[in-house]
Amino acid sequence: MTIFAKYNSHPVKEAVGIIMLLMMLILVPSSPAAAQANKASCSPCRSIQHAANLAAIEKRLLQVTDSSIESLDDNARDWYAKFQKGGLFFDGWQEISADVVEKVPEENKIKTKVTMLALGIKIGCEWSKENDVRKITTAMLQEWGRKLRETVSESPEQLVVVISSIESEVDELLF
Repeated sequence: MTIFAKYNSHPVKEAVGIIMLLMMLILVPSSPAAAQANKASCSPCRSIQHAANLAAIEKRLLQVTDSSIESLDDNARDWYAKFQKGGLFFDGWQEISADVVEKVPEENKIKTKVTMLALGIKIGCEWSKENDVRKITTAMLQEWGRKLRETVSESPEQLVVVISSIESEVDELLF
């Protein structure tokens, strides 16, 4: 049993556990020699260690936790899973996120992964609700997915801008 095993029973807790693990792997060197090597060779890691970046990550995690799937009924949880994993005719958020993270510059990978994870939870939780109460529609999902896919293939250097734009739009809808 690992330290994060307790998070595996719930998707939001699992996501937070994964993020914590990523941060530990990056921020906590395994030995004094590793710490020295990390300082010397890992300039992208230095940016994630900056307090402002950590504060931004913490803020995203708190927002995601507040809009967690714990309040969703069984039907909505099924739709949430479909949103995350995809289906026969559409890619899920997890696949889209992996493609996005693969294309961003190395120094932005961890921050982008955390942002996409948090964004996916927020979007998925809202979209999975009943049509008459949700604030995020299928048309919005299709548009955001199109924008991300298009940017991945045509101008990956703009991914951070596109993600930020989608995140702002989602936050405006939800908060």
